[in-house]
This record gives sequence, C-alpha cells and structure tokens, in this order.
Amino acid sequence: MSDTLFYCGLSGLVLPVPNKQAFPEAFREASRLQYYASLFNSIEVNSSFYKVPMPATFRKWSLDVPDDFVFTVKLNRDITHAKALAYKEADVTRFMQAANETGNKKGCLLVQFPASITDEYYEEVDLLLHRLQQHNQTGKPWQIAVEFRNSRWYNKQVYAMLDEHKACMVLHDMSNSATAVLNKKAGVAYFRFHGPEKGYRGSYSNDVLKRYAALIQQQLLRGRQVFAYFNNTLGDAIGNLYTLRDMVAAD
Repeated sequence: MSDTLFYCGLSGLVLPVPNKQAFPEAFREASRLQYYASLFNSIEVNSSFYKVPMPATFRKWSLDVPDDFVFTVKLNRDITHAKALAYKEADVTRFMQAANETGNKKGCLLVQFPASITDEYYEEVDLLLHRLQQHNQTGKPWQIAVEFRNSRWYNKQVYAMLDEHKACMVLHDMSNSATAVLNKKAGVAYFRFHGPEKGYRGSYSNDVLKRYAALIQQQLLRGRQVFAYFNNTLGDAIGNLYTLRDMVAAD
C-alpha cells in the first residue's frame, strides 16, 4: 500500500478537456475515471449524495484506478438531510455495505449536514457517527470527515464528540459557517474549497492558496494524512488544484 500523505482532487469527475476525443492518445480507450486518475490521486464522489451506487459500481471504480488512488465518498442525503435526522437505519447499512466494496481504495467518508441541522441535534449526530463506525470495522477503515453548515457546532463538546468517534472536522470556507480549527485528535485533515464567490464559483488567488499550502504542510509535518478537494467546479477548480498541489510539493 502507498504511504502517501497528501491526497487532492476535485468534487466530482471533472476533466480538463471537453470530451473523450480530446483525451491524450494513451487514454482514448480509457474511461473518464481512468483518465482522471492519471492526473490526480483522489476524488470526492458527490453523486453518492443523490443516489447510492451499486456495490458492483464501487468495485469497478476500485479496479479502474492505480493502487495509490483513494476515493472519498459523500454520504447520501436521505441520511444527512433527513428531517430532524430521522433517517432509516437501513439506509445507513445499505450505503456502507455498498461503499465498503471500494476495498483498499477507501479515503474519507464525507458526512455533510445542512444549515438546518444545528447543535440541537447533537445526540442524533452522535448516534449517526456511532452507526457509521459500526459499519467501518472490516479491512481498511474509512476516515470519517464531518462538515457542518451551521457555526453553532464549533464548540468544545462537539470537538470532543468527533475525537471520540475518530472523526475529523472538515475545514471549509462556506460563507456563514466556515470552520475555525481542526479537532486535536483528528487522524486526518480535510480541506474543502467551495469557491471564493457564491454558487461554487470563482478562482482562488495565489496568496490565498499559499496560506492554505502552508497549513497543509504543517499538518503533513505532524504526520497527518491530508485530503483537499476543490468544489468550485463552476469556476476554476482544476487550475486551483494544480496550483495548490505544486505549492505543497515545493517546500
């Protein structure tokens, strides 16, 4: 297995070319995922938020990428966005059984809650993280990454809860709910770039990316794996990703 510490990619299968005819010659017969995996070492799968892929689909994805590639998979909205978090426990089981077919290509499991889920639902979030870890006991484990969209979650009690469940606080820049700090016992650091403008748009300046590169380098020096994904896919995600990756590697 790879000893890679820095994984970076895009939120969704975004490519730097308009169609398959523009693929490099060596990838003309390859899938979109195979070409993507030649460029980046990870992807944040967002389609799983809308529809849970079949177990066979996860297995095929795993076979289509190199050994040092990992998948981050976003938990389905029927769970994270259920009213008052009153989801069906069977949905958690079904999702995890499918996603676990990724095998040794597991990266992070992204658990993103909407702004309507405030710390009023502390016990429900606590229980969900417990259930996810119950399905995370076989083979290479998923790293659980939690993204809140309400700033009321950023307190000592919540950070302690994440530590208890071996989960990490996603460091993101969504307006009105941007994350302050990583929880101390987090095994990994997870950066999510939603874009400097509203609607997942815009390009990050080099000065901003330099600051993030320095933060990532700090985490790497501490021996933490770092995952970074650009979600400004209606803007300049690919260019920003290349720039950040080069900055992190430069020092």
